[in-house]
Amino acid sequence: MRGDVLLRNQKPRLLRRLYLTGLMFRAPRIFNALVLTSAIASTLSAQGTPARRTDATLPRAYGDINFAVAQPIGAFNDFIGQGYGVTGGFVWNLDRDRVFGIRVEGGFLQYGSENTTICPFSCRVDVNVNTSNDIAFAGIGPQITVPAGPLRPYINATAGMSYFFTHSSLSGNNDAENLFDTTNHDDVVFALTGGGGFMIPLFLGRTPVLLDLGATFHRNGEATYLREGSIRDRPDGSIVINPIRSEANFVTYRFGVSIGIPMH
Repeated sequence: MRGDVLLRNQKPRLLRRLYLTGLMFRAPRIFNALVLTSAIASTLSAQGTPARRTDATLPRAYGDINFAVAQPIGAFNDFIGQGYGVTGGFVWNLDRDRVFGIRVEGGFLQYGSENTTICPFSCRVDVNVNTSNDIAFAGIGPQITVPAGPLRPYINATAGMSYFFTHSSLSGNNDAENLFDTTNHDDVVFALTGGGGFMIPLFLGRTPVLLDLGATFHRNGEATYLREGSIRDRPDGSIVINPIRSEANFVTYRFGVSIGIPMH
């Protein structure tokens, strides 16, 4: 009986200790989130007044084009290396202060390629087989931007899709044109992104031009894709394809320009 009483008395203490321990581990994340939210709110508040004074000169829409470097993370990084490509987007600001907008974006990345030479008819005529491992993606979602000042941070998020595909084509030794392009393997997955960056004005006027630097996390979940060496040629001319299935998440780092689009 005495042991049961002691156990009942210890249960509230044990539960309280576990609860406090959980708070201790979550505290840094909670604190960081509160600090980030507070900083964004104060910055937007401080920048709001200048934006209202000059809203007539701030375009409602912006378009951007960027060079992008993709860094695979997690399991994706175990199978492929960095990728390179371009991204682009269009932002339509919904409010007078040009703070809240809707962003549509897309991009193309190449993370691997192979080139082999074959003799389809006679080795007097060489033909190159070019194989490319690519990712195309697109999405739509909200964006919050500080619309004025020498440094204009922004954050955004999108929902959309990512298309993983590998295709091969033929070209001659001195011919840049690819012929008989064939998709060897592809997969489409639902994708979420979250990112941010900052813009630095280069030219202010009716059509402002801003330097755009940012990064975006692409959450694709599991996808099926190929890498260099996933396609093996047999002596009889047939091929064997060995696809990989894994988490396919990556981060893109962007460098480009954002250009205001006058609407009136």
